[in-house]
Amino acid sequence: MAFDLDETFQVDIAEMNLKQVHSAIFSLHQPKIPFVIWLLENPNSLLALPGKISLRHHDYIHILLGRGISPPDEAFVIGFTMGNDLKTNQLHLFIYKIFARFIYPYPYNLSISDLINFNLGFCYGRKIKIKQINEINFNIYQDKTIGYLRNLFGINPDEIKLKY
Repeated sequence: MAFDLDETFQVDIAEMNLKQVHSAIFSLHQPKIPFVIWLLENPNSLLALPGKISLRHHDYIHILLGRGISPPDEAFVIGFTMGNDLKTNQLHLFIYKIFARFIYPYPYNLSISDLINFNLGFCYGRKIKIKQINEINFNIYQDKTIGYLRNLFGINPDEIKLKY
């Protein structure tokens, strides 16, 4: 499975370990996260919604799902983490979608089509066998291959491309 990042950087990552892939792909991508996003999505925030996850672990989810960093990919990944967290309810979804659509600053705000990708990610997050993936200590998996981790967590990037 090739990981496609803006169609300019492709590498077969299934046999690489999590630490190597993160370093290769995300070492150059270190955005400053606006406070309002930190408030709703960071585990250190008292107001964070279910699916909250650290930025590094969020990057790991991108890798495991085989998703890039475009707005539709970002929406899918956030939807996935919220959908995979069994504490997420309809009120949480409403709050997130209002903030992401109308309050988050550009380029972090989501379009209507991005919200469709969010919903698709949410459905996929609900579907996979392992739940609460946002609470997993990924530090213990740094030396495991992406293929191994995808199998462990029940993530199939080919299925995502076909159905989601």
